[in-house]
Amino acid sequence: MTRRGKVYALALAVWPVFLVTAIVMGLIREAVLAPVAGEQTAHVIGTLGFIAVMLGIIWGLVSKVAGNVAQRDCWLIGAGWTAMTVAFEFLFFHFVAGVPWETLLADYNLLAGRLWVLVLLTTLTGPAAIRRWRCSRERRGGRSGARRVNGTETKG
Repeated sequence: MTRRGKVYALALAVWPVFLVTAIVMGLIREAVLAPVAGEQTAHVIGTLGFIAVMLGIIWGLVSKVAGNVAQRDCWLIGAGWTAMTVAFEFLFFHFVAGVPWETLLADYNLLAGRLWVLVLLTTLTGPAAIRRWRCSRERRGGRSGARRVNGTETKG
């Protein structure tokens, strides 16, 4: 398998981690946050918390593979994750769990305070955004304050 193929395989293996994380965080939201803060506040806190955890997972993946993939690959990974997420959400929750289409679609209504679309935007853009940020930071010299000038690394 090529390096790029291994990256895609790893990215595919990361998606179930998102799924398990979402389920665990949903259970915590319902058991702990909702009784104390109310359903809508718990929804907001839970969604933003999940996005933060998801960005941490994406950061870990990008840190591991950034040198082996192009920005285009990161967009493709994000698009694949988003497609799998939407397919799972609609296919599993409607056909297996019996959730009505109206209820599923209601989670996409930002005007009603539903933030699920932000999860999907993070899933789609996260890999490319993090890779771009990491690469630009590395070009500037990373954490050490070092930077490249005329091909030579300098401090400052």
